[in-house]
Amino acid sequence: MELQRFIIQKSLVTETEPDLKQLIPVFHHWIQQQEIEGHLLIDVGDYLHLRHDPRLLLVAHEATLGVIRSDTRTFLQYQRRRPSPDSLSQRILQGWSTLQQASDMLEQESELNPKFCFQPHRYRFISNDHLWQDTAADGTSNLKHALEEAFTASGNPGCKILSEGEDTNRRLMLKFDHLPVSGSEQAVDCEKTLVS
Repeated sequence: MELQRFIIQKSLVTETEPDLKQLIPVFHHWIQQQEIEGHLLIDVGDYLHLRHDPRLLLVAHEATLGVIRSDTRTFLQYQRRRPSPDSLSQRILQGWSTLQQASDMLEQESELNPKFCFQPHRYRFISNDHLWQDTAADGTSNLKHALEEAFTASGNPGCKILSEGEDTNRRLMLKFDHLPVSGSEQAVDCEKTLVS
């Protein structure tokens, strides 16, 4: 049995709590233009009036992009919904690439105030399948190997596992850094904007 359902998260770095309502027209525009590669964008789920997560969802046939609050921080997350015949490392790479595309687009979105900036290079990977977690032999080590293999295949092999444990729902969670060989200039500019 292979892990199909998983979550990859990237933290928003802001000095003030962002007004997430601003994202609703942005997500609707993404749907109209079908902006996310390899995903059929369908709808926006607005749950901002509720206290539980996710607060906001961009729903695609294959996955959802969501905004959640966790550990007093706001995260953009990619959550895989549909099975794929690809290998686990290929699925991870596709999910990570989609999360990167979405966070890059939000950082470039001029209508957002304050500007959205994401913590560069640091991510959380969560297994969203308790059956796989309870039955997979050497699940954690296989997952670490798949993460490293995914980034090696991308041509940017700088994946470093920082910690492993469980989230509040008892799901396996790995925190990791991905330090690309090149292409980090935008993240640096975003951090400078925050500081200034």
